[in-house]
Amino acid sequence: MYVLGLSGGYGHDPAAALVRDSEVLAAVEEERFTRRKHAFGQVPVHAAAYCLAAAGITMSDVDAIALAWQPEHPPPWPTRLHEDLLAHPFFAGARRPPIEVVPHPVAHATAALRYCGFDEAAVLIVDGQGDGISTTLAHGTSGGIDVLDQYEIEDSLGFFYWALTTYLGWDWGEEGKVMGLAPYGLRNGAPAAFDLRPDGYDTRITVEPSDGHWRRGRATFAAWRHLLEDQFGPAVDVRFSIDPLTQRPRRSIAPSDRERAVAAWGQQQLESVMCHLARVVVQQTGCRTLVVGGGSAYNCSVNGLLRGLPEVDDVFVFPASGDAGTSLGAALTVAGAHAGPPGSPPLDHAAFGPGFDDDDIATLLRDSGVPAHRSPDVAAEAAELLAAGRVIGWFQGRTELGPRALGNRSILATPSSRDVRDRVNAIKGREAWRPLAPSLLVESARTYLADPRPAPFMLTATTVREEVRDLVPGIVHVDGSCRPQTVERSAGTRYADLLARLDELSGIPVVLNTSFNIGDEPIVLSPRDAVRSFAVSGLDALVIGDSVVVKEPRRIPAADADR
Repeated sequence: MYVLGLSGGYGHDPAAALVRDSEVLAAVEEERFTRRKHAFGQVPVHAAAYCLAAAGITMSDVDAIALAWQPEHPPPWPTRLHEDLLAHPFFAGARRPPIEVVPHPVAHATAALRYCGFDEAAVLIVDGQGDGISTTLAHGTSGGIDVLDQYEIEDSLGFFYWALTTYLGWDWGEEGKVMGLAPYGLRNGAPAAFDLRPDGYDTRITVEPSDGHWRRGRATFAAWRHLLEDQFGPAVDVRFSIDPLTQRPRRSIAPSDRERAVAAWGQQQLESVMCHLARVVVQQTGCRTLVVGGGSAYNCSVNGLLRGLPEVDDVFVFPASGDAGTSLGAALTVAGAHAGPPGSPPLDHAAFGPGFDDDDIATLLRDSGVPAHRSPDVAAEAAELLAAGRVIGWFQGRTELGPRALGNRSILATPSSRDVRDRVNAIKGREAWRPLAPSLLVESARTYLADPRPAPFMLTATTVREEVRDLVPGIVHVDGSCRPQTVERSAGTRYADLLARLDELSGIPVVLNTSFNIGDEPIVLSPRDAVRSFAVSGLDALVIGDSVVVKEPRRIPAADADR
C-alpha cells in the first residue's frame, strides 16, 4: 500500500513523505527545493514529485493521500492543499487517490512512536497549534494512540515561546535564538507564566473569545505579548538596515542584560511546564519511556532535562518533530503503522531525501569549471583539512529530514578553539554568541559528555565534562553545555569514517557540525546549491561526493599589503 503524506496546510513547513506499508521510501521538505526557508504558504509539489520519482511510481499508483490537518470551515484552507497539488501539470492525467485526513497531534505522535524503539511509551506533544490543539498527553502502544488529555490554543506553550521570541526582537522560526541566549541571563524572580496542578497546568493570561483557529491563535499570541510587556517593559526596539550585498532588509539586535534575563526566565517557564507534563503522563500511563513531539520538541535544553528526570528511563524525539514530520506521521497513520513491532530498533538516521551520484557530481563540477579532484579516500582528506584548521562544506548521501544537519549536509570545523566557532558563525551570518554543536563517535561520548547515551539527532543538551572543555572549546556553550550528535563507527558512512580519521590524526574524534546553509537560506539540497553557497562564502573547502574543491589562499599584492 502506497500512502503519500502531506504537511503544511498553507501554513509553514510543507513537506511530503511516501510510505509503502510501514516502510519509508522518501520524505523531504518543500523549502529545500524552492530555497525559501519554511516555505510559508507553499504547496509541496516538488517534494511530492521527488517522493514518487524516488519510488519509481506515479500518482496513479498511490493508494491514498494523507493530510496532517483537519479541515476547518470557514475558511477551508487545509482541504485545498491536495487540490492545488493534484492540479499541478506534473500530475496531469494521473488517477486521483482518495483523501484521508489525520488529526494533527496524532500525526506528530505517530511519526515519533513508529521509530522510538520502545514497546510502549508515554507521549507528550507540545505544539503551537494544530486542529485547535496545542498540547497532547497520550499512551502509545503497538495498537495505536490513546489520547489522555489535550489543551486548546489558548493554553499553547508554543505560542508563549513565539511571543517571547518576538518580544526579544526576532521572528517566528527563530525560537532557537532564545534558547541559545537564555544561558547568558540571570534567572530572575519574576512571576511565573503558568500554574502547575497535579494533572496539568493553567496559563496566567486572559484570551479574548474569538472564532476560528487563526483568530484564536492571534488572540493568544497577543495576550502573551501583553503579559510580557506588563511584566518586563516595552519589547525590543528592532532596527533594520539594508544589506549591501543582498539589498534586503536585515535586523540588527544586540541583546542587553535585560533581554538576556527575559530569555532565561522564558526558557525556565517552558522547562518547568514540560518537565511537569512529562511526570504527569508517565504517572498516568505507567510507562517510564517517553516520546516527545511537536515544534517545542526542538528545544534541546528542555529535552536534556526530560532525559535526566528520575521518573524517566529514556526519551525519544523524532528528528523532524515539527510540522514537516507530520507528513510522515500522517502517511504512517493511514498505512496502519502506528508503531513498530515490539523490540524493533529505534531510528538511527533521518536521510530520506534526495541523494546524488558521485559521477554526476564530478561531471557538474567539471562542466561548471570548478577546479576539483576526485579522492580515493575523502574521509581521510577531509580530516587532514580539518586538522589544518580549514572550515569545509560537507555534502554526502541523501538529504536529511528536519532542521538538523547530521553529517550529510554540514559545515564542519575543528572544535579546538572559540575563534573557529566565531568564524563559522560569521560564515553563516549567525550571531557570534550562538553555540555550535559537536558530532562525535559513540564510544567517545563518555570521555566528553556528562550524559553519554546515544543522541543521533542533535536534539538533547548535556554538559561537556569539565576536564575536556579546553580540548573542544568551540562546542562548549557559556553554561558548559552542548547539543551533541553521536555517530556509530559501525555505520559505515563517510561521516563515521571522517570522525575515525580525526581520532587517528589528533586523538579527538569530535568535529564542530552545523547545517550547510548561508544566511537565511534553507539547508542545501543539490550539488548546485552546495557549489553556489561554497563559492560566495568564507568556506575553505568543499567535500562533495568523492570530489574535493579547495580554495587557493588569497594572495595580497605587495602594494596593497603595505597600505
